[in-house]
Amino acid sequence: MKRLSSKATVYLVDGSNFSRSFRGGVLAGTPDRLETEFLAWLDEVSRLEPLRASCFRVIFDGAWRESGVAPNPAVSIYFSDHESADDFLIERSFFLAAEGARCVIVSNDRGVAGKAAAQGVTTMSCGTFYRLCDRELRSGEK
Repeated sequence: MKRLSSKATVYLVDGSNFSRSFRGGVLAGTPDRLETEFLAWLDEVSRLEPLRASCFRVIFDGAWRESGVAPNPAVSIYFSDHESADDFLIERSFFLAAEGARCVIVSNDRGVAGKAAAQGVTTMSCGTFYRLCDRELRSGEK
C-alpha cells in the first residue's frame, strides 16, 4: 500500500498491539502512557484530509481504564474485558464486512491477519499504517 485511501473506512485498530510498537517502541514509560501517546497521535491522524470520512475503533486488551485523551467523534475506544481483543477485532470485522462496510484491521498479530484474510477482510500492519499516516502528517506541515 503506497498511500491512504480517502474512501470512508472503518479502521479496527489493535490498540494494545499498536501502542506497544508505537513509534518503533522508542517511547519509554508505562503501558498507560504509551496508550495515551498513541491515542493522541490517532486523534491527529483522524483529522487528516484523506481520513476525514473514516472512523477508528480502537480495541485494547483488558478492563476499562482512563485514556487521558479528549473525546473525538471519529475515534472510539473499546476494552475487551474478559473477551480476547483478537476475537473482538475479528468478530466486528466480519459483521462490518457482512453489512457492506469498508473495513481494515490494523494489527501486527499474524493470527488475526490470517483469520481476517480467510474471510476476505483487509489487514494492515501497525508499522505500515503508522508510516502512511506519518507521511501524510509530515506533508501537511509543509
